Amino acid sequence: MGYEVGALRTGGIMTNYKCSVRCAHCRHNASPTRTDGFISEEMVSKILEKLESLNCQSVHIEGGEPFLYPKELVRTVKQIRESKIYLEHIVTNCSWYQNQRNAKMILNDLKKYGLNRLLLKVSPFQNESIPLSKVNNVAKTAEQLGIHVLIWDNEVYPEVASFDPAKTHSLNQYVKKYGPDYMKKLAECFKVTFAGRTFAVYENYLSKSSLTDILLKNKGCSVNFPTQHHFHIDMYGNFIFSHTNGIAIEMTDLGKPIDFNKYPYLNLLIHEGVNGLYKHAVLKYGFVPRSEYISKCHLCYEVRKFLVTEKGVNSPDLQPIEFYFDN
Repeated sequence: MGYEVGALRTGGIMTNYKCSVRCAHCRHNASPTRTDGFISEEMVSKILEKLESLNCQSVHIEGGEPFLYPKELVRTVKQIRESKIYLEHIVTNCSWYQNQRNAKMILNDLKKYGLNRLLLKVSPFQNESIPLSKVNNVAKTAEQLGIHVLIWDNEVYPEVASFDPAKTHSLNQYVKKYGPDYMKKLAECFKVTFAGRTFAVYENYLSKSSLTDILLKNKGCSVNFPTQHHFHIDMYGNFIFSHTNGIAIEMTDLGKPIDFNKYPYLNLLIHEGVNGLYKHAVLKYGFVPRSEYISKCHLCYEVRKFLVTEKGVNSPDLQPIEFYFDN
């Protein structure tokens, strides 16, 4: 049965994986220890050309933290403006804020080349490292310049604002204040995508299923690879499926039938599900599972991480490699 990533509607350009902080819920495993660097001008041009050919209407920019590279970010926004793709917004954690004068200079340059909206992240996860005052100051500066501000997530903003905005606060402080079920609420509120380090954070808060039950109930994962909405293409040209971080195809293979010989692990997941991936890892590489996992996605991530970090597997569908070496 053929499988093809065809027409696209909206998604994100991941300009970098380096971030100023290491948020506990980051599905991209972005952190200060990720490789330095920002997406090249040439790669942006290739991405925009490919997206135009697939009738993509709009993109957003995210990282990592894009504002770590202000000059390169301005250049990227300008490139998008010169294309047929509409820039929806830039996602930022606001850690870069130093003072209003500096922020105004950066945001004014971005507005000049087409930035109309900022998506400012606010969460207890982020508040472990970034005081709310930085978010508030970026919002104020942007609005003064006529740039629309979207707070994600407004639902938890009052809870973050209930603490001293000039300070950072641990997740334990939130749990202590709002109760033992607070982490579950956050997962539901943010529609947290369980990927990467998110599993480690939530192992202490969510119930688990036995390995046997997971394997019995999950036969295929083809429905887990939606492509038209909220995909990402990263700085290396990897097309990352929506909500399946660490699984990718090369951008150049968009719009044509996928060669499953080139992408063996994607092939296993689409046609045999996590069961096929698990069996392959056990029989060929000696993978030893735990007795329980949060979900089939948790098992899938653990298997893929084992293949990459323990067995040195370097396959074009298990990308970017650095995602699996989260530290």
